[in-house]
Amino acid sequence: MKTVSAILFFSITICISSLSAQTKSNLEVIYSLIDRSVAKADSAIGGKQNIFLSVTNPQTLDVLKPRVQEAFNSKGYVLLGQKDEARKSIDYTLVSAKVEYKDSFSDGLFGGTLLLREISLAGSFSVEAGSGIINPQWFSETITDTVNLDELNSIENQALPFTQAPVPSLPLLSNLWEPIIVVGTLIVTVVLLFTVRSK
Repeated sequence: MKTVSAILFFSITICISSLSAQTKSNLEVIYSLIDRSVAKADSAIGGKQNIFLSVTNPQTLDVLKPRVQEAFNSKGYVLLGQKDEARKSIDYTLVSAKVEYKDSFSDGLFGGTLLLREISLAGSFSVEAGSGIINPQWFSETITDTVNLDELNSIENQALPFTQAPVPSLPLLSNLWEPIIVVGTLIVTVVLLFTVRSK
């Protein structure tokens, strides 16, 4: 009974750790970069207040506009519909959101292929008060991490081209070593089996 409960405990622990280690999608990473840029704008605005927010972006990034508004709301700002009602007006511009897979390498001898993922977001924001535009600032946010090649279908969004990128060429030798080692091990095992049996 103790062994059954120990096995059950370890399998639950492994399941929980695999769920918590799930790789963020490219869109989720872009969302976190938007949150970072809004945090910079927050320090330039100088205090929570009622604001008018104007978000400008290329048409391909229209889907990110609600996230920008949500990020300002989560920082404690009240977004007003009319510019003349607000004490300050924020012009937030998204210029680009880009995903790149820079390099591919093997995760150990029998591990999968990993890709170096770099996601960047660029744009600007300016704060307009009664005295004019203050604190115009450019921002460029980047996150670099590694992802498994097998996870690309789950981390890219096929409906959003800016979440996709071409995969770099895979290392040829790392793909050849695994079958060579497996076949070599099988040959050595068979030879040893017949050698020991013949004696």
